Amino acid sequence: MTNFYLAAATLVVVALALLLRPWWRASRRITSADSLPVLNAAIHRDRLGELERDRSNGTLSAADLAEAREELQRQLLDDTAATEVVVADSFSRGSGIAIAILVPLIAVGMYALLGSPRAVLPGEVQTQRATADMDQLVTKLAKKMEQNPDNPEGWAMLARSYKSLGRWDDAERAFGRIGPALNSNAELLAELAETLVQKNNGFDDRSRALIQQALSLEPNNMLALFMGGGDSFDSGRYGEAAARWEKLLPQLEPGGEDARMVESSIARARERSGAAPPAGPKAGVMAGAVAPQDEVHRAAAKAAEGAPGAAAAPVAAATATSVSGRVELSPALKGKASPDDVVFIFARAIEGPRMPLAAKRVRAADLPLDFMLDDSQAVMAGATISSVPQVRIEVRVSKSGMAQAGKGDLTGKSAVVKPGAKGLKIVIDQVEP
Repeated sequence: MTNFYLAAATLVVVALALLLRPWWRASRRITSADSLPVLNAAIHRDRLGELERDRSNGTLSAADLAEAREELQRQLLDDTAATEVVVADSFSRGSGIAIAILVPLIAVGMYALLGSPRAVLPGEVQTQRATADMDQLVTKLAKKMEQNPDNPEGWAMLARSYKSLGRWDDAERAFGRIGPALNSNAELLAELAETLVQKNNGFDDRSRALIQQALSLEPNNMLALFMGGGDSFDSGRYGEAAARWEKLLPQLEPGGEDARMVESSIARARERSGAAPPAGPKAGVMAGAVAPQDEVHRAAAKAAEGAPGAAAAPVAAATATSVSGRVELSPALKGKASPDDVVFIFARAIEGPRMPLAAKRVRAADLPLDFMLDDSQAVMAGATISSVPQVRIEVRVSKSGMAQAGKGDLTGKSAVVKPGAKGLKIVIDQVEP
């Protein structure tokens, strides 16, 4: 941001230097021109006196004297006009000052009107402002829908807008206002299922039913296949998970990030099911790359369930598949947390779905706590810490014991970091209104 402002200021200075150059020259001429009228008049008086003396001496006729006087008068008029032009330049100083003031103001105004002032702001500030703008637009849309409720397309748009903002309860309500059209649209059913999974931090009977309904309407629906595979994997039906993701894979761009993530999930599901990976070197590489470590998985499962001794377990060295650090409760909020309050520690991707990539559950009595979140604690197979470029660690002391936000919850979050970051310090210092 500082570099941008320095570059812009330099360009303005260069532009002013080029524009004001003629005025600098004029100012130098004006200094020497201040005495020109007096000097010209004195010279012409002397020459006229010489002519009068020549006439008195008889060396100049009366006709020649008259002609010489006329010539002197013309020269005096020409010199006076030239002096007025130079002196007139003195009035251009005001123009120069006006240019020096107006050029920067016009440049700033045009950039504010036609440019992108927000582009020079830090990334987090841009995100906050974009979210605030989105909130305003969604609020306007919500008011419009209340005035015109018989609009399924509008309710679907509003539901998706709430979903993009992570307002899961509002999104669920908006999906419910779509009406009968919802039950005949596989994509909307899958999106509602995704909303419920995000809201409840996992699959439940309703989200599973919605996924099945979506697949019965549209067997190749991409979101329903992805969500259905995740449900099957979490339920231990690894062969079924691999089969669903294999139906999804041909619909993705070959070699793209989504395709690589699904390939990794398929290999992991096949390994868990005990089935051999598909023939070919690529499948073998995938299976080897994502082969899970059973001991790490069992330890992570115990930690996520809040098993005794989990909080005191030593934290392994962080890798590119994990993020680690320390969580503390602000001294100002210690009186607002009970020892048995549930604490959720989870990693979210900065871009993409807001479903946690990895999660850990402990008690408030365990704080302060050293933690590590890694791919073994993934909430949904394939959506892992190592699959995204940037993450943020968020902590919530839940008064209700549920993962979704609630009034009076205590929260804290880290800065945006890359997978593999360690030594983070997260202070729980906010209260949900």
